[in-house]
Amino acid sequence: MDSVAVDRLVRLFLNGEPFLTLVATPTHLKELALGHLLGEGILRKPEEAEVREEGLEVHVRLKGRSPPFPPRALLNTSCGALEPAELYYLELLENPPDLGNARFRVADVLEGLRTLHSSTEIFRETGGTHAAALFTRGGKMRVCLEDVGRHNAVDKVLGWGLERGVDFGESFLGFTGRMPAEVVAKCLRAGIPLIASRSAPLESGINLAEAGGLTLVGFVRGPRLNVYTHPERLIFDGAA
Repeated sequence: MDSVAVDRLVRLFLNGEPFLTLVATPTHLKELALGHLLGEGILRKPEEAEVREEGLEVHVRLKGRSPPFPPRALLNTSCGALEPAELYYLELLENPPDLGNARFRVADVLEGLRTLHSSTEIFRETGGTHAAALFTRGGKMRVCLEDVGRHNAVDKVLGWGLERGVDFGESFLGFTGRMPAEVVAKCLRAGIPLIASRSAPLESGINLAEAGGLTLVGFVRGPRLNVYTHPERLIFDGAA
């Protein structure tokens, strides 16, 4: 006997029309929908939408406006963006967001990733999920959520934070997966200034993080880490 991770087709409806089908772990579906729409630049504040869950369907209605582009029902394998890469983050290159002036102690980032690793219950039981976590600037974990898709895990914590009014500018994202441009774009649109992962960045993620002013940290393991972009946001000596 062995334990395995569960994946299901989760359907997202926007303003009454089929919008997207995700392959996802069937938990925290409201957060998944809100975070996905935030990361795609469709939603900014939770009060802009009404969200209703019906089994494996999530129905979102944007208040007082239509979706920014025609709804499309397509299968997303939980590892990709809606648009080709150059279209997906073009607006972020032309108008980088203001990520604020928050700085982060390296010691807090290291401790946060250790906490993330010990909090991945489904992964430790099945080996079949990725995890993302939202941390305060001081390294305290706000939430850790898992999914069979690494992009979905990020969406879930973004949606969790959006719904609860978390100050993303005073937070950092801990992650277990690779960091391509799609993940960086989600955090830029949310206003998160730092991503730290146990895994590697991709070239597209490094380029977008550099252009957008986001600090990208990879291979956070034990007492070591690699800093790929904007090291000025990190405090290496532990001073305030």
